[in-house]
Amino acid sequence: MTNGVVYVTYGLKAKQEAMESIKSLKQHNNLPATIIHEGYFDEDQFMTDAQKSRWAKVNLPRLVEYDRVLYLDADTRIHSDLSAGFEILDAWDMAIAPSKNQDGALFAHIPDQAEKAATLEEIGNPWPLQLQAGVIFFERQRCAKFFELWREEYRRYGDQDQAAMLRALHREPIRVWLLGKPWNSDKGEMVTHLFGRCRQ
Repeated sequence: MTNGVVYVTYGLKAKQEAMESIKSLKQHNNLPATIIHEGYFDEDQFMTDAQKSRWAKVNLPRLVEYDRVLYLDADTRIHSDLSAGFEILDAWDMAIAPSKNQDGALFAHIPDQAEKAATLEEIGNPWPLQLQAGVIFFERQRCAKFFELWREEYRRYGDQDQAAMLRALHREPIRVWLLGKPWNSDKGEMVTHLFGRCRQ
């Protein structure tokens, strides 16, 4: 059973941020890290770097061979041993933190009103729990079907990935463990997420 970390880096700023994240990861964890970047696999040349990054994310089970995977956004910093996240995968398929954007801020980052409306209608819940997809632990084989559907849902609108994730989870309800803020927030004691640093 192999554990490993994967980053996705499209654009110079993302590469620089990922190098800093890996430095912090190695200070507290003895884990291999894979970096997905330009030329690593076939992506649409007409996509923006942000779209390429999200397309790589929804393809992760096909791009890495670790049995249990930790995906980290490039703009994260690690302050602790993360082995508990992998141990969760003994009984759960995925571990992920909720987004800080809930209720009235739900899908605030998604400009396409049609996607918002379609998502809420299809999942049958006007106030779903939005998830923050910058730190994701997942068991690769058990989540293969979910990622296949996430890719399919992402292709429908081709921009942001969180609403597509909720639609995929509705279609393939894998077992998801919710992580707390220490695992993914701007003041996370275990994983600090420097939101937006890759776009500065």
